[in-house]
Amino acid sequence: MYDLRNNLPLLYDFYLVAKSKSFTEAAEIYNTSQPSLSRNVKILEDAMKMTLINRSNKGVELTNDGEELFIKLDAMFQIFHLYNEHHFIDSNELTGKLTVGTTRNIADNKLSSYLTDFLKYYPNVKIKVITDSASNLNEYLLNHKIDVLIDYIPNIYFTEKHSMEIKHIDKFETSFACSKEFYGKHGANIKTLDDLLNYNLVISGASRRRQMLDEVITPLKINLQPSIEMPDSKLMADFVKKNEYIGYFVNEEIHTYDLVPLELNIKMPQNHIGLIYSKNTINLITQKFIELVLKNKEN
Repeated sequence: MYDLRNNLPLLYDFYLVAKSKSFTEAAEIYNTSQPSLSRNVKILEDAMKMTLINRSNKGVELTNDGEELFIKLDAMFQIFHLYNEHHFIDSNELTGKLTVGTTRNIADNKLSSYLTDFLKYYPNVKIKVITDSASNLNEYLLNHKIDVLIDYIPNIYFTEKHSMEIKHIDKFETSFACSKEFYGKHGANIKTLDDLLNYNLVISGASRRRQMLDEVITPLKINLQPSIEMPDSKLMADFVKKNEYIGYFVNEEIHTYDLVPLELNIKMPQNHIGLIYSKNTINLITQKFIELVLKNKEN
């Protein structure tokens, strides 16, 4: 018998296709991509050394082996579904793994508090955190490599057509900031966005934070060209402290890194963050994490 313990994602993708009788419909309903479904089913067939699906222009048809496997998987996943919907479990009994995806900046500023609160209630759940670029994180969520994504919203990649649930949970206030020494020399002379043009700037590169800043300054016809772009706020803060540069941060970072905010005569952008997860494939552990984060937000 082929050992399938390490191939549950492949089995699940086959199950989705078999249930929908279509790669296209499965991709649309269950928030994943058609090529990845097709690839994973082929990998599973090669691993099991049998044909599970016959493909044609009319859609897909299960082979006898495919039908037998689908029946077994359907019984198993239905049990999981009923468990998630109706089983009330003691927090100390909840075991398993939660995989959270987010950006580096959100992880540095917000994630630890969410995870700390969650582990107080569910101490036996294993936690895995994945930080990456926004585009990679979106793909991880679509391909079930993460359970929930914490990202800046609105997220232009995910909409209702993806059957994704998006819940606002927090916001970041932002400011330009500098070192205490730099502020003592120049702070009194920097009151407008135009004043920033007279100094060296360091700003994060292709990020949602940068995009929201551009949305504010572009209508004002102000072109802030940073001398340096950096991907990481801590790196940016260390550089600002050692050099006569002005950086762009969320306010929590300014306090954490002992910088001084510049008080400009314009309202700076707010960066909103939210939970993004699949409506159709959410598991019990992810559901409990989401419920707790939303509950703490309300309090």
